[in-house]
Amino acid sequence: MMKKDFDAFSCPFTPPIQGFIKGCRPLLFLESTSLKSKRQEFLLTATALDGDDGFFPVAFAIIDVEDDDNWYWFLEQLKSALPTSGSITFVSDREKGLKESVLKLFENAYHGYSMHHLLESFKKSLKGPFHGDGRGSLPINFIAAAHAVRPLGFKRFNEQIKHVSSQAYDWVMQIEPENWTSTSFKGERYNHITQNVAELYIKLIDDVRESPITQKLEALINMMTELINNRQADSSKWSTKLTPSKNEKLQEEIVDARGLKVLFSSDTLFEVHHEVNHVVNLDKRECTCLGWQTSGLPCCHAIAVFNSTRRNLYDHCSKYFTVDSYRLTYSEPINQVPGAGKPEEKEETDSDTEHVLPPCPSRLLSQPKMKQAKKQGETKRVVICSRCKGVGHNKASCKATL
Repeated sequence: MMKKDFDAFSCPFTPPIQGFIKGCRPLLFLESTSLKSKRQEFLLTATALDGDDGFFPVAFAIIDVEDDDNWYWFLEQLKSALPTSGSITFVSDREKGLKESVLKLFENAYHGYSMHHLLESFKKSLKGPFHGDGRGSLPINFIAAAHAVRPLGFKRFNEQIKHVSSQAYDWVMQIEPENWTSTSFKGERYNHITQNVAELYIKLIDDVRESPITQKLEALINMMTELINNRQADSSKWSTKLTPSKNEKLQEEIVDARGLKVLFSSDTLFEVHHEVNHVVNLDKRECTCLGWQTSGLPCCHAIAVFNSTRRNLYDHCSKYFTVDSYRLTYSEPINQVPGAGKPEEKEETDSDTEHVLPPCPSRLLSQPKMKQAKKQGETKRVVICSRCKGVGHNKASCKATL
């Protein structure tokens, strides 16, 4: 798909879109990556999380310049490929300023700031002097503040930041909490993801940086195909109800549930005695500890209730964390994009077929040399004189005496 007023190529595949819809949380990470080639293209990507918290590519575009217009165009293409109903949470670098475009195009959407980029910006902003626990404690408290499920906890970790550095505290306070903290964010939970989503693409693009766009697309397609095949093979060996990482977390909660005393209030409301007493509401899938709501997995208090009432705890886990949903995510193969073949192969095309050209560079590139290098294996033509049969001259310049 080409945009009229600039060169770009977008590739949202039907299989990844379907995999996202069938098996993934309604959550997409928006990232841009400079390809650092002579053409100076940028790669825009939309990446989901599978049920094991693995990155799942959904759509990408190669553009000439990263600006608001190109991002808006990419989001328009994404919107046309996604179902019209349902709320999606988008996560992006705060400094990209995509919040307005996302909320304008997608109804009922939520927008969050990438924890990876926030954390990197936070570290770069740190300047001494540092007191108390020192500089090393600041990123730890920053992440803890993001994960705090209650306002009191968020305030407590921020006070620890302030004790070490008032400048760092001021930086945190200027970031809108409704876009990154568990206490205030209303969309799908994501702030436990602190990895750089773009790393998935950066390592791949390094090998084809100076190649034509079609070869870059082919490399991306091959990467996605290999990823799908590998994860299909891995999940075929899983025998648990939940994916490995989620099953491990649930097992920890099962251990913590041992010995907890449960009091019946009604068929759906229960009081659980722990260090602090908590109320579990089965209808709403809620616990006053807030662990069930924020993680999508039953907390130890809810599991204690399930044990007392002989309920199946797996019936109360988020469907997105099941092995069945994981397999649906990777259930469809990706077909090759027409035209993305080897450079020496010629393909027959109709006269009205649209050719995909590399993005125009934003600045002039160095001019090529006028003389081209000789092709490998090419030899110079030998001149033989027709008069004396000598080598290296012709009849007109022959000086031999016959």
